[in-house]
Amino acid sequence: MSWTLIAAGAVFVLAPSVAVLLGWRPRLLRHGQAPVRLLGVAGLCMYGAVLIDESARLSGPSQEVVRVCAYVALGLVFCSVALVILFDFLGSSSRSRRS
Repeated sequence: MSWTLIAAGAVFVLAPSVAVLLGWRPRLLRHGQAPVRLLGVAGLCMYGAVLIDESARLSGPSQEVVRVCAYVALGLVFCSVALVILFDFLGSSSRSRRS
């Protein structure tokens, strides 16, 4: 299950996040003024959380190490959520200026 999660995250989260960081803008976000690269960084944080958590479980360390890795992964998830909220906030302020 862990290898599947890592591979699926690489395809569905990591690849689009790197593409956004390299300048690709998804069709739904092409007309907005918010910095789309925030979503790319949010995706990298989310994939980092998956990678840290699942690789710790695969390597078979002690429970304390697994717990610390889970807390680090949780921190990365919170960082990712904060970046998406910031993206939405910056996008809504640019929408209100256009109207």
